[in-house]
Amino acid sequence: MSGDVVRALLTDAPDGSIASAIDLKRYGAHASRDTVERAALGGLVASCVGWAFASGYEAALARLDPEATRDGSLAALCATEEGGGHPRAIRTTLTPTGGQYALAGRKAWVTLGAEAEVLLVVASVGLDPDGRNRLRVARVPSSRAGVRLEAGGATPFAPEIGHARAAFEGVTVDEAELLPGDGYETVLKPFRTIEDAHVMAAILGWGIGVARRSAWERSWIDEGVALVVALRAIGAAPPSHAGTHVALAGALTGTRRLLDAGAWDRVDPAVRAAWERDRPLLDVASTVRGARLEAAWRTLTGSKDS
Repeated sequence: MSGDVVRALLTDAPDGSIASAIDLKRYGAHASRDTVERAALGGLVASCVGWAFASGYEAALARLDPEATRDGSLAALCATEEGGGHPRAIRTTLTPTGGQYALAGRKAWVTLGAEAEVLLVVASVGLDPDGRNRLRVARVPSSRAGVRLEAGGATPFAPEIGHARAAFEGVTVDEAELLPGDGYETVLKPFRTIEDAHVMAAILGWGIGVARRSAWERSWIDEGVALVVALRAIGAAPPSHAGTHVALAGALTGTRRLLDAGAWDRVDPAVRAAWERDRPLLDVASTVRGARLEAAWRTLTGSKDS
């Protein structure tokens, strides 16, 4: 197994060394090539659930587009606009101009946007013959002329992780900076699956660190490690396949159940209080996950029953 992730989860020091964007960048520059391992081991050394989530998010982006996170660069996906993140809500445009493209528009919610050095921006290139929005994704340095980022909203959980609003005003984009394929089918849609696998692996890594420090039963740690290994296999599978979605749903259910069964009464009160605050993070996008699972069951069996 790449990097012997099991040994690392059991022996590396859960020292809280990822506690800022600078720490996250430093970790990413030397992280495991396997992105789920990178997520889990980043979670192990994260100071809290928020920075574990950030480790998983950056690892997921590395799986999606390795170029965006080369040499540990922090990246952010810019999709959500005022009308949401559905393809029909995307109003940011990518317009051909003189052998290049001009990117223009606004994004309402960009996780880690203020810290990111590379932005993956979802934009419309017009409508197809059936009137559907055609999307592409541009890889743009956040320092490029015409890019503006400002502090955005916050969530009641994982408050350590910042979100930003982004504006793009005539930003020049080269053809080589466009990710291949349709922006929805090859980026946005599969990223939801990729992100789930990586973020849950990272939060499991954090939980294993808590369990080791707080002398939880070894059987809890065994199960946590097994789930990380399962998520590693799922993370390497094609993210658009129905079988991947069914396996991922089972692993996510197991992860939530295991974390809820932890011996939280043995944990430092401040850590326990932060966990209780951040626990809702595990249920974000549960409606989307449910719809994805139902579609997977229909594809595989023709039945909605689970």
